[in-house]
Amino acid sequence: MRRPTLHIHEGALVSANALLDLLSVKLTRRRSVPRAPVESLCNSFSAPRTYAAKADVVVQGAKATSCVFLMEGFAARYRMLRNGRRQFTEICLPGDFVNLGSLLKKRQPQGVIALATCKTVSVPHSRLDVLIDSDAELRRSLWLETLVDGAISREWVLSLGAQSARERFARFFCETYCRLEIVGFARDGRFNLPLTQVELADVLGLSSVHVNRIVTQLRADGLIEWSGSSVVLPRWDELAEVGEYDPAYLELPPRRPV
Repeated sequence: MRRPTLHIHEGALVSANALLDLLSVKLTRRRSVPRAPVESLCNSFSAPRTYAAKADVVVQGAKATSCVFLMEGFAARYRMLRNGRRQFTEICLPGDFVNLGSLLKKRQPQGVIALATCKTVSVPHSRLDVLIDSDAELRRSLWLETLVDGAISREWVLSLGAQSARERFARFFCETYCRLEIVGFARDGRFNLPLTQVELADVLGLSSVHVNRIVTQLRADGLIEWSGSSVVLPRWDELAEVGEYDPAYLELPPRRPV
């Protein structure tokens, strides 16, 4: 029997089943959460909203009123200085709450920009407060999500500050695969990367010339295959060794690419 379509907030029925599936997988891979509170959270989301690449999904310093859930696309958290210079602090992938930490804040502590076309939904802080107050397992699951977010950001800072460009790239590909695999967007060492080399250079704090050279080297060594948006990681162990990548901070036993 086919699962009935959920009625998302504001009457939107678009992609309701896909949203529930994505949210369920995300919240239950690390710990057990009953289906009922997950459905309640799903039903509390706004209608889906689409952002073009380079658009702000969350504006740094804006009033914090809702938590945004990324359904499709790649985005990035960033901090910006008064002179316009910015530093990316983490990549956001499908299945991520891009600003869950704003729940207890009056202002958005950092911005979130769409790196490619993104589709999001959001839940008001007031509604999320009610849901987590009424269900301990949902509360613990979302708390764990914020802890993992913090761990991902720390790994990002470590990579940007202490790794060579080659090591940084290897770690980026490994982490992106593992995080996408959690929510079913990657499998058998394959995933889609909707970013060009120039865009990736900006995210990783490198020049486009440097990025091209590193990608060429990784290809020549047989560690990655990258054509268009398709990425294949044929020699996972060697790539992970280059990037000194250990996914333990993701708090789950990831399935290594075949």
